[in-house]
Amino acid sequence: MQGRYLNHDPKHIEFLDMSRLDVGFRTNFFAMNVEDIDSVPATAATRAKYAVHEGIARLERLAKDTTKTEDAKHEAAKALFQNVKKEVSQSSERLRKFSEREAEAAKNRAFEVLSPDPTKKDIYSEIRAYCASRSTDPAFPAELSKLSAENIDVARAINAGPGFLSGIGDERRTRLVTDALEKFAPDDVAAMNHALAIGKEGERMELGLRKLEQAMFTATLADRAAYSRVDVDAPLVAEEGE
Repeated sequence: MQGRYLNHDPKHIEFLDMSRLDVGFRTNFFAMNVEDIDSVPATAATRAKYAVHEGIARLERLAKDTTKTEDAKHEAAKALFQNVKKEVSQSSERLRKFSEREAEAAKNRAFEVLSPDPTKKDIYSEIRAYCASRSTDPAFPAELSKLSAENIDVARAINAGPGFLSGIGDERRTRLVTDALEKFAPDDVAAMNHALAIGKEGERMELGLRKLEQAMFTATLADRAAYSRVDVDAPLVAEEGE
């Protein structure tokens, strides 16, 4: 049966038709607008898009290749997919490395805002002692949340020591510090979250690749072509002396 692609499953045809369009690539491989992000991930995403688009275009031409058997077409499509996968995986890896590097840098900048002032060591100790003394007060959790989000010295005191010094658990301390970072270092927190989101797009690319592999060819047909191939250039008779 002659079709647009080699795989005639409607869901695979829909995936290929969509992925060769910009809107489909954003749905299946990279959702961000490249004009709104750094040039490094933007370039990686653009290269991946071109690879996917060209791969699907070649697949369509391959489906109409009258010089190949059906099995041979699937074998060629498998090789074509490997070329697309190589390019897209490289882009995904670039996104991952960029994400890790930029997220770590932004996190360090954010925590630098809450780094303790050496001249206020005693004040931080007094703040933690006061918090610990109020630990059994049912009204204090809400009060402490407000204090740590409004007073940077309270936030720094809590961040500078383990939770038990302030009469709170580690999970509660982490939540207070996180809220304080969003209050006192909003730009750095936003940059960190943006970098992490770019890393997630790398994961989206890998998921898209798995769907693309299923849509481009049938593995059993591709393997059958390889197993049944005859090497017509192999020696017909063994060389003398062998």
